[in-house]
Amino acid sequence: MKNINILVLTIILTSTGLFAIGGFGLQVGQSSFSVAESSPVSGITGVTLTNGSFDGAYVLGGYLYIDAIPFIDLEVDANITGNTYDINFSNNSGLDGAVAEMDLIPFGWISTNVYYTLRKKVFSVSIPFLAGAKLHAGGGFNTHKSSPVADIDMIKNLLGGTDDALLNGDVSGLDADLLKDLEDNLVDASGFHFQTGLQFKLLMLDTFLNFRYTIVDDVVPDAGGFGSVNFRLGFGI
Repeated sequence: MKNINILVLTIILTSTGLFAIGGFGLQVGQSSFSVAESSPVSGITGVTLTNGSFDGAYVLGGYLYIDAIPFIDLEVDANITGNTYDINFSNNSGLDGAVAEMDLIPFGWISTNVYYTLRKKVFSVSIPFLAGAKLHAGGGFNTHKSSPVADIDMIKNLLGGTDDALLNGDVSGLDADLLKDLEDNLVDASGFHFQTGLQFKLLMLDTFLNFRYTIVDDVVPDAGGFGSVNFRLGFGI
């Protein structure tokens, strides 16, 4: 029994001490924004492209932080975010100039990102050798690779590059070609962010609830920024 007590005490003291160095784990979350349905203008009667609407995106990723540096903590997290929407296109390539529709594409809007954050403790409370909570705030730099939104020029190039091809081109295989074009031409972007979060630890178990606002162009269609809430679960090291 004495040996068991010593072992338990050793684990508690070791995990508590190691926790002060940093931590790592997984995160899930939800980005908050709204993308309205859009129909880019072609200037040609009989040509219609429609990108469906979608609200927000789901977040899945991982994080690593170091809090062994005095006065400031360093953090990096990498994520993939995404949602789905429909893409539809029609022109006059049917028999006798009738309307012909491309097979509907249930497309996935996807963005991968990396966030680099400097954060500082605002206040903290603790139970010695067992648990603690900390409120922190900070900001930093982020990079993104995002799938573009379909436009008339994409369709035009895929059908042959001319207005006549756009109006009368065969749309039977357009869905596969457009899907590949969207996947092969990701948009690079970078921006800044601000965040605040509540961290709770119990021995080596480490959890966070973070709110973050990202300021960046060319990631979310027609938006210069978006908010997100992320939940993290990991281990102190």
